[in-house]
Parts: sequence; structure tokens; C-alpha cells
Amino acid sequence: MKAAVYDRYGPPEVVQIRDAPMPVPKAGELLVESRAATVNSGDARLRALRVPRGMSVLVRLTMGVTKPRRSVLGFEVAGRVSEVGSGVTGFRPGDRVVASRGFKLGCHAEYITVGEHGQVARIPDKVSDEAAVALCFGGSTALHFLERGKLSKGDSILINGASGAVGAIAVQLAKHRGAEVTAVCSDANADVARGLGADHVIDYTTQDFTQNGQRYDVIMDTHGNAPYARVKNSLKPGGRFLMVVGDLFQTVASAWQRATIGGTSKVSGEIYRTLMSLAEQGVLKPVIDTVLPFEQIVEAHRRVDSGHKVGSILLTFGKDG
Repeated sequence: MKAAVYDRYGPPEVVQIRDAPMPVPKAGELLVESRAATVNSGDARLRALRVPRGMSVLVRLTMGVTKPRRSVLGFEVAGRVSEVGSGVTGFRPGDRVVASRGFKLGCHAEYITVGEHGQVARIPDKVSDEAAVALCFGGSTALHFLERGKLSKGDSILINGASGAVGAIAVQLAKHRGAEVTAVCSDANADVARGLGADHVIDYTTQDFTQNGQRYDVIMDTHGNAPYARVKNSLKPGGRFLMVVGDLFQTVASAWQRATIGGTSKVSGEIYRTLMSLAEQGVLKPVIDTVLPFEQIVEAHRRVDSGHKVGSILLTFGKDG
């Protein structure tokens, strides 16, 4: 099979498509034939070792000190179950699924294995492979933080970075929960944010939302440029700050900030099943920036690095049926 491999940290060009061993499902595992995958900000950060301030040593110790310990990136994939290992009862060959291996990565390959009870869910008939996988990275993160922030009907929420993969899903989930949503993005993406359900849009290139006198029950920072110190005066009493992206110092400080909810989002089969159900109901719609063939993965990384993508970047594997 083919896989996108990188042997060193660096620019998009370090990623190369090469032959790789075909994975074999162990007991309790599924072998999934890839149809669509994402290239997201997490992939780009790990590839370039471009991580929040203070996190470099920790990430190197986890992912590889001088070179990547796991040579194939990719957080999530949609595809077909090709084979099942012994003991698998919940899936069978031919099932359409969306799956993730978490920080084991490996989804930028033509085949992956994933545990039956891991981060995997069936894709509803009316949801395409591309739509399913486009919802997963942003959707799992947004759902995790909005649930921890206890966003409820009638709350006001400001979402900084509302046109990115996380922000675009957060806008839809917040509206589904009955919140009043203010989206922060560029004017070029204002119509996208409104189309997703945003009640108000602030163009960050011309306005600083922290200086407009408005206060919110919840502020969600998906970009990393609106830390608690900057936004605290824009929170209502008892308000919650959802720190989706933060550096080491902000993460440590959050332990003493009662308003701040940070940490890493947890992905599970249950979360994927929830996202697929919401997509089937028409509550969630994917925002897809670009779809490229797997062979153009370097261009996909370049697009993520540009910082101007809207929603998700997808790779397709050119299978029929």
C-alpha cells in the first residue's frame, strides 16, 4: 500500500508518498480501506514541530526528539471495513466508517487498523465519506469544549476563529443548543459564518472585540490569539473561557483561573456517533475548503500552513463504489 511518510520535521515537502507494509488486523481490530482523510492544523504542527510556546520539549519527548517517532501523520479517516480480526462482532466487511487512531496517527495511508471499541463509528447512508471525515476533527473538539463549558439555551457565546475547522462546527453546535452566537473571523469569511447560523459577525481585521464593551457568557478561542488575559473583561460574571489552543504558560495559569476550561479534547466512538447522528439529522454540515487527491498531500499541507483555509482540507483516495 501507499502511505505519506515524513522522516524529519520541516516544511510540507518533507512529506513523501512511499510504499509501506500492509497492516494486518489483530483480534478486536478492523482493517479500514481509506476513502477520505483530513490534513488539519494538528498534522501541520507536528510535521513542522510548530507548537505553542513552551511545549516543544514535551512534544519532542512524546513524538520523537530528533525525528518523528511515528512517520505517518493523519488523525482521522473515512472508508470501508475491508477485514475484521477475530472476536469482532459490531462491524463487518463493507461497512462505511469514520475512524481515528488518536495520537497514534497513521491515517494518511491507504489502509489503517483501528480497534472495534475505539474511535470508530458507522457513517449514515445519507452522509458522504468526505462530509463525515470533515466533521470529525473540528466536531470532536468543538463538542468536547462546549459540553465542558455547559453552553445552554439562551447563553451568549463568542467564537474566535469561527471559520476554521473547529470554529465552523462550534458555530453550528452552539446554535443547535439555542445560544446567541457571535463569530470572529475576517470579512471575507463573514458570509460563511452567517450561513452557519452566527447571529453577529466581527471582522477581526477592523475591530477588536475586547474593546467593544460587549460581554458574553462563554468565549471560545480556537485560534490561540485571544488568551484569558486579553478576554477576561469581555466575560460576564460567572462566564467561561474555553481555551482550545494555549501555550504552556497559559495552560499552567489556567489552573488558578476558575473561568478557564482548557486541556486536550477527548475523541471517542461515542463522540463520533453523536456527530454522525447530527449530520444525518441535518444539524451539522461540513465546511470544506479544498479536496485534493492523496498524491497532492504536500499541497494540502501548504494550504494549512497558509493560515487562510476555511473549514477542512480533505484528501481522497480515488476508490470507486
